[in-house]
Amino acid sequence: MEKNEIKDRLFDVWDDTGNLPIQDIMVDDRNDIVNVYFTDGTRFLVHVENCGIWNIGKV
Repeated sequence: MEKNEIKDRLFDVWDDTGNLPIQDIMVDDRNDIVNVYFTDGTRFLVHVENCGIWNIGKV
């Protein structure tokens, strides 16, 4: 699977999920980052990299 495809699928899953308090989703294609902003003011940054591992960090 290519990086752009997984970013698109992540966006679609989160966008279609009605029970998460998501305020906004912003994709930074240049840096392969998806920022997910929640209504309580928190933000999660997901860095998409094809390297065989994954990380999710709270910013």
